[in-house]
Amino acid sequence: MMPYQVGILLFDDVDVLDFAGPYEVFNLTTYHDSDVEKLLRNQLKAEDKPFTVKTFSKDGRPIKAHNGLTVLPDYCFESMPSVDVVVVPGGPLRAITSILSDREIMNWLSQQAINNLVISVCTGALFLAEANLLHGKRATTHKSALNLLERKYSTVEVVGNMKFVDQGNVITSAGISSGINMALHVVEKLVNKEAAVRTAHTIEFDKATN
Repeated sequence: MMPYQVGILLFDDVDVLDFAGPYEVFNLTTYHDSDVEKLLRNQLKAEDKPFTVKTFSKDGRPIKAHNGLTVLPDYCFESMPSVDVVVVPGGPLRAITSILSDREIMNWLSQQAINNLVISVCTGALFLAEANLLHGKRATTHKSALNLLERKYSTVEVVGNMKFVDQGNVITSAGISSGINMALHVVEKLVNKEAAVRTAHTIEFDKATN
């Protein structure tokens, strides 16, 4: 079985755990219990893992995440390979304002939703809404941005007090660490429940129900 290709969008002021949480979940997922030790010893071949994870930004240049961490993306929009899952993290108000006004990113995001599963973490839901991916759908975001999402995008049914909301080809999650819950849900959705439980155990995360 070919690995699912996961692409994680990066941009200046992105919240680190928004992208690092799903990055680790997908990278540490295995098909079998016997693969876990191989994985932790870096002896599991890439083709034997359920997911291959890459990062990208609009221009491929290094980005400076919220609180100053510098990250070099693997690809830019033009060079990135095709993916199956697009992860859209969020960030503070400065990042929200910048990305919402970037028509190139919004147009790119709209196109990605045609054939791929698109998942957002935290305030990344605002980007999905701006790209018209949440029209008529239920969605969630960080608790501090729920009112903003509801006020700015009246066609979105905003839901609070949930770790994530699955609407088929679009999944949104609540604040920051909720991206880990959502990523484990995606593992269960695309692979199986056993793989999700195994991954949660590997990363020592309490996989609570939504």
